[in-house]
Amino acid sequence: MSLFKARDWWYVNAGVDEEFDQGCLCVGNVDNNANGLDKIIVGSFHGFLRIYQPESCKDGSKAKDVLLETQLQYPILQVEAGRFVS
Repeated sequence: MSLFKARDWWYVNAGVDEEFDQGCLCVGNVDNNANGLDKIIVGSFHGFLRIYQPESCKDGSKAKDVLLETQLQYPILQVEAGRFVS
């Protein structure tokens, strides 16, 4: 008898033929929304920045899960979220 059961809650294919590194993923409440829900921030070496607010579904991601998708001029090496204080 197993106490735990693993299953997919949400997934997304973030770009085709894009390159990512371990610093290209971050989870946090980046828009300081009052509901406190965390968002998933993904940046790629091709300059794409995506922010997702996932909701549970068995068919993967939906269009409404994408809050932001933009391409910047330069590669994104790392994304971070948190309080920036001196």
